Amino acid sequence: MASRKSRRSSSSATVTRGVTTMPFDRQNYRLLLGAVGLIVLGYVLMLVDNATNANPVDSALSLVVAPLLLLGGYLGVAASVLWGVPKDVPPVAPEPPEATAETA
Repeated sequence: MASRKSRRSSSSATVTRGVTTMPFDRQNYRLLLGAVGLIVLGYVLMLVDNATNANPVDSALSLVVAPLLLLGGYLGVAASVLWGVPKDVPPVAPEPPEATAETA
């Protein structure tokens, strides 16, 4: 059997691409990285305190400090996602009503 090679015409291969914007900028990524760092620090503090303390249930570090760090980290993740919506997207204007033939 003979193999057939498909050829694309140059007119159909031309693709116009629209301008895309990144949803996050550098500030969002920094805030997200800091928030994830707070979450990791909160869990590490809780783990270390529970492993080294004789009575880990009554420790202030794992009952107060670590949960506050975790709360701050999770709120930071939410803030980094919601921070700074791109403003370069033009608003969509309503289309004008079409003229009808009955008014003429």
